[in-house]
Amino acid sequence: MAVDTDSKELDLLGYWWLPDSSDRRVPGRLIWHPQDGGRLHLLGELRPIVFKDNPLSDGTVQRYRERRSKLENQFPVIHGETQHHAYTLLNSFSLNGVGLHGLEEMPENIAVNGVLAGAWYNDLDDIEADRAIFDLRHLTTWVDTNGLDTRFPAFDGQPDPYAVITANRLPPYVTSHDGTTVKLVQVLSHVGDQETMSGVSQAWRLVTVREPMGQLEQHTDIAMDIRALVTIATGKTADLEKVVIQHPELHAHNLAGQPIRAFRDDIVYYSRWAHRSDDSSPVHTFDLYFTLAQFGGAEAIGRWLAAAAAYPTELRRVMATRYTNEMYLEDRIMNTCAVLESFDAVRRGKPKNVDFVDRIKASVDLAGPPFHDLVASATDAWARRVVQARNHLAHHGQQFRTDGRIGERLLAEQLYWLFVLAFLRVCDAAPATFDAISKHREIHWLTEQAQGQSPA
Repeated sequence: MAVDTDSKELDLLGYWWLPDSSDRRVPGRLIWHPQDGGRLHLLGELRPIVFKDNPLSDGTVQRYRERRSKLENQFPVIHGETQHHAYTLLNSFSLNGVGLHGLEEMPENIAVNGVLAGAWYNDLDDIEADRAIFDLRHLTTWVDTNGLDTRFPAFDGQPDPYAVITANRLPPYVTSHDGTTVKLVQVLSHVGDQETMSGVSQAWRLVTVREPMGQLEQHTDIAMDIRALVTIATGKTADLEKVVIQHPELHAHNLAGQPIRAFRDDIVYYSRWAHRSDDSSPVHTFDLYFTLAQFGGAEAIGRWLAAAAAYPTELRRVMATRYTNEMYLEDRIMNTCAVLESFDAVRRGKPKNVDFVDRIKASVDLAGPPFHDLVASATDAWARRVVQARNHLAHHGQQFRTDGRIGERLLAEQLYWLFVLAFLRVCDAAPATFDAISKHREIHWLTEQAQGQSPA
């Protein structure tokens, strides 16, 4: 039976067992937090205790149990049931399994890295779905397509009705990538109790569809790449707030317990998504660096996903410097420098015998005029400053040894935007994308800072 919940946290009492030991069900409590992951506190041990006999010289036999190996303390899949709801815990490991000893069963504590609420899977490779639905923070603002219209006819001198809310269903944005259909879908929902308040809310969601079926990672990898795009476009971390997968054989049921073929049951996926943001404040349209329309619509999303597949580690390593504020400034600079070097090597097919400064210049040429304006100086001279900063950081040069740091926020931002602008060129973003970025107030501020550093 599936779980219908919008909660980001879990606190469940139930029974838990291994797929190959369904007759051994251990009571326990699962606590899940999106930032910290999960903890399963059991009143017993998940694995059956195996006792052995140790014959002694006096003829007596001493019973004992062997300590678990590290492999035995890892649990790729754990099954659970609470209030007739099915749960599958993923990539878990025992926190105290090595220390379990004695002839009596002891409580076991297990760290959990993922939860599927609504189904049992026996193996990680068995986790398949033909559809996944992602609630992505700031996606609705970035799509910037409104199907709601509210009018007050009385203000125009017309009689009742006093207010009219029109909710228009809008067509999805559809593209494809590597056998997956990728959609941005509008969702209209009723809000209010219909007595004191009533209205309609609108949101856009990311939907991925693979036929006949796709692995869980095939769906989530696309979501992570779209997350990077929305984060760049909005300037704020686009966290995955809810993930639902669906299976064609898992249907919703009516009150009589009969399956409703036209409706799917949801399997809610809880995961410790890397680099979550603590900032949940909304983004407004005037905050955007560029909108979906300026980016080039659905076709541009398809090209973005293709570019992300060609440079997967480069994109995710740069975005890791943006998702949180916990990374040191020097680490942001070093990580982005390393990415720019790899990005150029892959793009031009010249992995060897190319100086770092030439790789930076090549990316500057690719980024084009928006970046030239951002550094407000000769790009050759700026590239040499990047090399100098990178070398001081990598080799603890004199400048780094003097005050323990090198570079500044301006350099870190310039390197980030160099990669972003070059990457947008690779995926053939629409010209309006670069025009919108150039007009953003943050880019204006960075340009003013660069002009203040430029020699007179």
